[in-house]
Amino acid sequence: MNEGRLCTTVQILRNHVQFSFEIETGPKLPFDSCIGIDTGIKSLATLSTGEHLGTELESKIQRIKRCKRGSKGQKRARVDLKSYISLTAKEVVKHGSLIVFENLKGISKNTKKSKRLSKSMRSVISNWNQAYWMQRLKSASERNRVSFRTVSPFNTSITCPICNQIDKRNRKSQGIFLCQSCGYTDNADVNAARNILNRFLTGPYGAGCQAKIPIEQSYVLI
Repeated sequence: MNEGRLCTTVQILRNHVQFSFEIETGPKLPFDSCIGIDTGIKSLATLSTGEHLGTELESKIQRIKRCKRGSKGQKRARVDLKSYISLTAKEVVKHGSLIVFENLKGISKNTKKSKRLSKSMRSVISNWNQAYWMQRLKSASERNRVSFRTVSPFNTSITCPICNQIDKRNRKSQGIFLCQSCGYTDNADVNAARNILNRFLTGPYGAGCQAKIPIEQSYVLI
């Protein structure tokens, strides 16, 4: 294992003290494969390549809800959920040298996901720490020298990648995308992941990043 150096910042929390170590991981991997990632309940990470990772997320969240609030069983369930999120993050970064992720800030408010989730699922999602998911994904990326970028998730779930039509009716259900203009159809989450990737590749996000990728030096905090 690489040797790291102790950072000067120490966090004193209620039940423990947290130390941070910085490890140099070396330059980023060559920019030769890029994937988009859509985050959801049915699968924590749906990739633009069509793969679904973290498909046990919903059942693990439901397990937390079934436990008595504050019980040992609920605490164990929460630990299990975080462990599962971490393992999924490690699996995701094996699929590309650059991953494009949707910015999840404010997801519980007026975003595409809050609008397409039922009331019961919005209560379930409170048990899912989205900030933790993003942090673990970023950390796994750094450890594996994978570049990490974020883009806005605005309209990615209702945009057709073929004709670019944006229509709420395109999202036929939680799992089906069907363009009302050209008839293109796909798994809704895969379509969103591909739109996330396309937004990076064709928008202002990618142009300023690509030249830096070969010479980036990466550090990870553990």
